[in-house]
Amino acid sequence: MLRMFFPFRLSQWFGPLLVAAAAVFLVAVIVIVSGVLDLSAALPHPEGWARFLHYTFNRSTDFHAGPPPPDDLDSPIRIAAGAAYYGQVCARCHGGPGFGQNPVVLSMHPRPQYLVTNLPIEKYTAPELFRIVKAGVKYSAMPSWPTENRDDEVWQMVAFLRALPTMSPATFARLALVAHPAGGTPLPTGPTVLQRYALRNDNEPPLASYNYRTPVYGFSGFALSADPIATCARCHGADGAGGGAFPNLTLQTRGYIARTLTAFAAGRRRSGFMQMIATELSPAQINVLADTYAAMPRRSTDPANGTPVTAGQQIALVGLRAAGLGPCAECHGVTRAADKAYPVLEGQSRWYLANQLEVFRNGGRGRIGGDRTPDPMVAIARKLTDAQIRDVAAYYAAQPPAQVQSFAAVEHPQ
Repeated sequence: MLRMFFPFRLSQWFGPLLVAAAAVFLVAVIVIVSGVLDLSAALPHPEGWARFLHYTFNRSTDFHAGPPPPDDLDSPIRIAAGAAYYGQVCARCHGGPGFGQNPVVLSMHPRPQYLVTNLPIEKYTAPELFRIVKAGVKYSAMPSWPTENRDDEVWQMVAFLRALPTMSPATFARLALVAHPAGGTPLPTGPTVLQRYALRNDNEPPLASYNYRTPVYGFSGFALSADPIATCARCHGADGAGGGAFPNLTLQTRGYIARTLTAFAAGRRRSGFMQMIATELSPAQINVLADTYAAMPRRSTDPANGTPVTAGQQIALVGLRAAGLGPCAECHGVTRAADKAYPVLEGQSRWYLANQLEVFRNGGRGRIGGDRTPDPMVAIARKLTDAQIRDVAAYYAAQPPAQVQSFAAVEHPQ
C-alpha cells in the first residue's frame, strides 16, 4: 500500500510529477487568461506576500550592494548636493522633515516609505543605499538613476539620505527647497504644523513607514506652472554662483549655457540632476535662462581660496610634458573670445572642478555638441593623478573671474 502512493524508485516519480506540473500550469493559464486576478492598487498586498517581497528585495540589495563609499561621503557639500535633488524629485514620494507624504503616492502599492524616520535608512549600509538609488526597484515606483556613469551624483544622494533622519525641518528647507531670488516675497513656510488626514487604507501596517499628514509635496511641473529661475536657484543659488557643489553659472557665456541646457534636454550630456530639469524646458525658456545668468555679475564661488597652488598653475598654464598634456589655457582661454564651446574655469568652485575631472575620467560626461567623436577631456583626465586634479582645481578656483571679451587671442603662456 505504501509503495502505491510513495514509489521507492526515482523513475516512478517522473510521471506523477509531470502530470502535477501540467495541472498547475493549466490552472495558472486559466487564472491569468480569465482575468480573475485583481491587480488593483486600491487593495493592499496580503501581509505574507508583502513580507516575502520585502525579504526578497533586502536579500537582492545585500547581494548586489555597490562599491565602497568615497572617503568624504558624509561631507556637507555632498549632503547639500543630494538635498537639492531630493527636494526636487524624491520628496514628492518620500516626504521630508516638516512634510508628510502625498496622498497620491500613499495610494500606491507597494507604498514608498517615509524616509525621515530612522528605520528605513538605518537598515541599509552605504553601499546598499548606493545600489537602491542607482538601480531602483522593479515592480515598484522606485526608478533607477536617470543616467549612467554618474556615480558621483548617486553618492551625493546617499550622503543626503544618511543625514536625513536627524535633519531638522529648518535645515531641510534651507538645503532642499527653492531659494527665491533677492527681493522676492515668498509665502512663509514655517514653522510647519503637520495635520493628520484620512486616506483609503490609512491603517495599513506598518504605520511607522508612512506619514499621513499635511503639508505635503505636490507634483506640478515647474516649467509649466512655476518659475524656472527659482527652480534653478534651488541648486545654483539666487546669485547663480553655485555654492560649491554645483557650477557657477555667472562665469559662463550665454551661448555656452544655452548649448549646455539643450544638450542636457536631448540627453547628449548626462546628469541625473540636470537631464530631469532640462527636459521640462522649452527652447524659449532655455534662451531666457541663458540670458538671465549671462547677465548676472561675475563672482567667484570660493572667494577665500588663498594663494594659488604652484603645481596647479604649472598644469593650467604650461602643461605636463612628461604626460603629453598641453596647458589647460590652450582651450579654456578661448572662452574669453565670447561664445566658444569651452567653459570658463577661473573662479569656479574648487570642489566642482575636481569632481568634474573625476567624472570625465570615469566616462560620465558626453560631448555638448552631441557628435560621436571622443571627448578629449576623457583622455586628458585619465592622465592626471588625484593630486594633480586637486591642484589644478585649486588653481582655477583661486583666480578672479575671467571677463569675456569679443576678440581676445588664445593665450600661450611661456
